[in-house]
Amino acid sequence: MTTAILQVLGDPRGYKNTRYVIDGKEYRERLPALAIYEWLEDCGKDVKIVLLTPDSLITKIEDDIDEAVELLRDREKFKKKILELLDGVNADVLMIPSVGIYSGKYTARFEGSVENTITYIFKELVKCGIDEIYADVSTGQNIYTTSMLEALRKYATYRKLRYILQGRSGMSLKLAYVPPVFVEGQEVNVEIHDFDVKAFFSLPSPNPKNICVEKRKELQRKHKKFFDSLSNDLKTLKIAFNAIKYNTPLVFYHPEILNLDIDVGRDIDGLIRILEELEESREIVMDENGITVSRAVINSDDVTNTFFAIAMLSSIIDFYREKIREPEVNEIVKTFKEVYENLGLDVNSKFLERDIDDIKKLTANLTEEKLLLDLYAERFGHIKEDQKPKGSSRPDRNFFAHSGFLKEITRVRKKEGKILLRYDLELIKKKRDIRITKWLQNPRKS
Repeated sequence: MTTAILQVLGDPRGYKNTRYVIDGKEYRERLPALAIYEWLEDCGKDVKIVLLTPDSLITKIEDDIDEAVELLRDREKFKKKILELLDGVNADVLMIPSVGIYSGKYTARFEGSVENTITYIFKELVKCGIDEIYADVSTGQNIYTTSMLEALRKYATYRKLRYILQGRSGMSLKLAYVPPVFVEGQEVNVEIHDFDVKAFFSLPSPNPKNICVEKRKELQRKHKKFFDSLSNDLKTLKIAFNAIKYNTPLVFYHPEILNLDIDVGRDIDGLIRILEELEESREIVMDENGITVSRAVINSDDVTNTFFAIAMLSSIIDFYREKIREPEVNEIVKTFKEVYENLGLDVNSKFLERDIDDIKKLTANLTEEKLLLDLYAERFGHIKEDQKPKGSSRPDRNFFAHSGFLKEITRVRKKEGKILLRYDLELIKKKRDIRITKWLQNPRKS
């Protein structure tokens, strides 16, 4: 498990030596993050500190404007400067985008949006794959502390969606609260509390091509192949999501209908690469008025919704690879009843069990493969034994009404005491009114 302590850094020279008390133990440090670090080490955890450092701190840590520009352009030099001012603490320094006007020996203007800050922090959390976070919310300028909180909320949602079918939380997130420190050597008590978010099995609405409106055309031209591939993966997600939500499990046993051979790591890496490219494209200009740092505004919601969609797709793919075996009726019920329970779709389980029970009854004396008859018409005597079943007048409606076991295309076979189901793919190709993929893309129109 990867554990990290996050803290928004203010002026490094403004922190006083403090007696931090955590869980009855005292730790003398300048930063709350350092005290929490020692406490977690005492608890036997392997942990790292990440200091979220706004680039606007340049006006506090460097009086020479030429050197300030150099530090803004070189993240490693910036990090080294910060750590020197903190007496060489063992921590990662993450330079995050600032917004607004800041003054020292010179003026620094940061043009852009707080959405850039939120997105940058969120992107780094995804990139590092942190499993457990302790976030100090008591230091740093308010705009950056609230940005960190928003990024953490989005990241916690992302991680929950990543394991939503598995019924796992995905990560642990705790917030640390520290009272104001006014004098050297002051004793303060650090409170640590759980922070949780709700994640629902609801299809995100991503628009990855819109993550930066200002550079939309440039990004599409430069990364066309990536966006086309991502678009196909998101279409697959929609089909898989609706197959679960609308209870058509047999779809998962046919890669010809639902192909989940997808490399989601490629999607994540591609998005991260584009976001980093956008950040590195910032313009840094020095003139008689000071320093101006300009950034293209990023649409944080479109970024996170795209990551949310990829996270859900990852969970579905894991489910497919770990749980989908042969389409035997009892296995289908067992497998999907578990996932429906994890997702709060209990009503799906009832309908699935009902339809599987009907199949078992109607195939009790079955000795060979045949088209599955209309279960309900046959059960209530609406057709005679020697009469061939007629096609459904609304196959799309019947498909969803009967757990996807549409009579015209579902074949059932007994093998070694097992009842196996499959779709007749050749028949589907011939029937113009049978469009499973289309139905699952737009189930409300069916």
